[in-house]
Amino acid sequence: MVTITMSPQRKILLVDDERLIRTLISQYLLNAGYAVVTAGSGREMFDCLNNDAAIDLVILDLGLPDEDGLVLARKLRTRSADLPIIILTARDGVDDRLAGLDVGADDYLTKSVDPAEMLLRVRNLLRRSAGRNSLHMAASDSAENVIRFDGWVFDSKGYILISPEGRDITMTPGEFRVLGALLKNRGRVLSRDQLLDAITGHEDAPGDRMIDAFISRIRKKIEKDPRQPVYIKTVTGVGYRFSGEK
Repeated sequence: MVTITMSPQRKILLVDDERLIRTLISQYLLNAGYAVVTAGSGREMFDCLNNDAAIDLVILDLGLPDEDGLVLARKLRTRSADLPIIILTARDGVDDRLAGLDVGADDYLTKSVDPAEMLLRVRNLLRRSAGRNSLHMAASDSAENVIRFDGWVFDSKGYILISPEGRDITMTPGEFRVLGALLKNRGRVLSRDQLLDAITGHEDAPGDRMIDAFISRIRKKIEKDPRQPVYIKTVTGVGYRFSGEK
């Protein structure tokens, strides 16, 4: 059953099949001044989104009864490149975090998270989302959205990477964000924590394995020889640097 509680503030869609979890988190968010819409399944989530265009952020459980949360997160990201998504789940493995970020989630929290920390993550993500939307409105047609290197074309707004031969390269949202962070800081060394922060907005998740996995997959897509990379260089003990001619 979908329940809606009204508030003049930003609106959050909470998707979890456990009634007690929905009640506790909803009340905490309401006390903080947010409007809350709740859903207990993927179907109810999309009903809410289809009927209410004012949803500002989605908090999504992975263990839903009708469809896996990772699949739903991917569908959400396909539906909107800008809608903030926080995964809230009992799964706490590094691989689970990597999978969540890879399908396009902006943050990943376990259900043991302190409510005050969850609220801080929500506030920070909504603030960054508002900033991105304002920038997009002001510069949606700007050439700054397109980055070129050695014949490659990277479109940060269109989520498009085109090879020098004109092929559209398929990338996951996580790969795209890591590559975008490196390109926007071309010539600078970015630590793994900085790259993780670029895709999640925080620095307390285990980063080395996640970022290394993203880098390995990106190299396979843009390097002629991923074992001898030309573009994404490893700086031992520090992080990664993007090299390449404009």
